[in-house]
Amino acid sequence: MQRLLLAINIGNTNVQCGIFDGGSLVRSVRCPVADEARLRAFLASCTRIDAVAIGSVNQAVCNRIAESASRILKVDVLIAGKDFEIPIANRTRFPEKAGADRLLNALAAYRRARKACVIIDIGTAVTVDAVSAQGEFLGGAIMPGPSASLAALRSSTALLPDISLPVEVPVLGRDTEGAMASGVFYGIAGAIEKITGMYKREFGSDAAVFLTGGGAERFAAALDCVDSVVLELTLEGLRLAYEAKR
Repeated sequence: MQRLLLAINIGNTNVQCGIFDGGSLVRSVRCPVADEARLRAFLASCTRIDAVAIGSVNQAVCNRIAESASRILKVDVLIAGKDFEIPIANRTRFPEKAGADRLLNALAAYRRARKACVIIDIGTAVTVDAVSAQGEFLGGAIMPGPSASLAALRSSTALLPDISLPVEVPVLGRDTEGAMASGVFYGIAGAIEKITGMYKREFGSDAAVFLTGGGAERFAAALDCVDSVVLELTLEGLRLAYEAKR
């Protein structure tokens, strides 16, 4: 019988959970970090989980979720980077400071492509990271995501309103709200395209480009550079890293 692994990726805004039966993702859910009652209900609905692997960029929330998972599921709860290593060479200047989510994305993307990769992760922050043809994490770029960008505009100006991105974002804003939405949405998309193009000129035009994160589906149609949209890329990296420790 295959072991069932519950992988949990804890971000700044959302928690993403996935149950793996061997190498197959059989169930997944995403919920806000603030909605811990919903997460506990999900944990209570899980049956026959053999182990839990957590990747996190939010230590305080990680501790609470790890405790809940251990208490509810009564299994070992292991944290990536602490209880097991993420098996990818890290060539950044300060390897210990690289976020676990970025390394897990890089691991999963390289295992899929087996060549140079660019990984775009759109969430509270947007990261555009590079992996060499030898499977080394090289680093990347970090910029504010849509919500953080809109919040910065509102808090730094006297007249701009507090808005969220509309379902349809106009290219040409005909009012203040539309102009803000256009600037943030297409500004992020343009930055991603520019950075990805620069990476590909350096690492080779055949580098595989992956898009993931909570905002991936929203931005996919606006990005011509993307080869694959993989919403569960970080969870896949967690599974791979957990399996490598055994």
